[in-house]
Amino acid sequence: MDWREDYNRKLCTADEAMQAVNRGDLVVVPIAGPRALPPALFRRGQELGAIDLRLAAPLSDPGWLQADWQEIFRIEFELFIGDFARPVVDEDRATYLPNLFSLNFKEHDDQRPERRPIDVFLTSVTPPDGEGYVSFGAHNWNKRGYIRRARTTIAEVDAGLRPVCGDNRVHVSEIERFVEIPALQITRPMVEAWLRRVEDEGLRAEYLSIVDELKSLDRLIIIGPVMTRVPPDQVRRVLGLAQPPEVARIISGYVSELLPDGATIQIGVGEPSMYLARAGAFDNKVDLGIHTEMAAPGLAKLVDAGVISGRRKTLHEGKAVAVAWSGSDEEDLEIIAENPAFEVYDPEYLLDIRTIARNDNFCSLNNALSIDLIGQINSESVFGPRLINGTGGQPETHIGAVMSRGGRALTLLPSTAMEGVVSRILPEHEPGSIVTIPRFFADTVVTEHGVARLWGKNHRQRAEELIAVAHPDFRAELRRRAQRIGD
Repeated sequence: MDWREDYNRKLCTADEAMQAVNRGDLVVVPIAGPRALPPALFRRGQELGAIDLRLAAPLSDPGWLQADWQEIFRIEFELFIGDFARPVVDEDRATYLPNLFSLNFKEHDDQRPERRPIDVFLTSVTPPDGEGYVSFGAHNWNKRGYIRRARTTIAEVDAGLRPVCGDNRVHVSEIERFVEIPALQITRPMVEAWLRRVEDEGLRAEYLSIVDELKSLDRLIIIGPVMTRVPPDQVRRVLGLAQPPEVARIISGYVSELLPDGATIQIGVGEPSMYLARAGAFDNKVDLGIHTEMAAPGLAKLVDAGVISGRRKTLHEGKAVAVAWSGSDEEDLEIIAENPAFEVYDPEYLLDIRTIARNDNFCSLNNALSIDLIGQINSESVFGPRLINGTGGQPETHIGAVMSRGGRALTLLPSTAMEGVVSRILPEHEPGSIVTIPRFFADTVVTEHGVARLWGKNHRQRAEELIAVAHPDFRAELRRRAQRIGD
């Protein structure tokens, strides 16, 4: 069959497409997913009575994140929870699936008997090209991997998605149903209607000031309708508008000192790593390369300026490669779209520890919430077991960096939290805390007070290194508690 005939045969409305979902099915909605399909799935779920729903860092909510829907939409988060969905976990209305990008489908590929079938996958794609291929734009993530393993894929064909180069497409024959939607144009009256939900005039003015900073309202396509459910400072971070705080600028200075010319870098999501490019960490470097899970504001502009050239990369020489270019600001995305200098690849390949380790002089730049005095790194929970994030690609990039010839894994964190009330460097983690990186992989830790080099050092030496970069207000207590280490 000609691919055009096949495509037209599979076209339907969103509600018609949801007839593929049955009671008890596992339905997956990925990071940077579709816009029109989730509301239709929400309606279908109410008809069916119960479905299992897997989400990752959602920025929209058709209703299932609200209270009293947990019996119908049994939610699990994978990889990352995000600011917007965190209350659902806090209120015990969802659970978390511990997995890794690169091993996400191991149980399916190995045909393990305990594997859970992936019944329905929802995604967004570009319109088909002349050969019948669709792609995922700048936000590839693990979408192709799910398409190739799900029983049914329903794809929202978004005329507003712009193609990005790389191994980033599937044929229309690999997808069961298509729902076409027009490119969404965000208008000022639409935004003002969203903001009318905010009763506090001062708060409404804060949101409006964020909107006024945007060069294009299209940046609000995903988060706009629900932006008022998230504090303004978090909205700024999502949109790439947040300016680096002083602590991040200081940490960026130390990163610049540690990072050699010609290194291949990875940057994690969150603070302070998201500020590194804007804070000048890479400004005076030569021939840096990018091999990363996602982006940070300003990275694409450094590629455009030649600071990040990729000329010394071991893999993908001359190319900036990522799983997704999510995290870029609007100017970055303009540079990336259809630019052969930027490519996206599946995380099964790009974030495989073995792939990362093949890059000589690979430097991972990831964040932490806390670290104890023997080097156990927690990037996922606070106050013991309160889960607020997820692993993302941190374990793979961190371990890959320490296995890279000449590589280094940097863990970045401000020395305190809660406006200086608590230290992020702890004698030991609170009971229930999640260890994201075991101590035997801990490498180099950077706070605004300096650099702690942990690799090759024993527990007592590590404690000395970490106390030296802790906030001065907490060092005496840390020294007292450190006396027990090694006893």
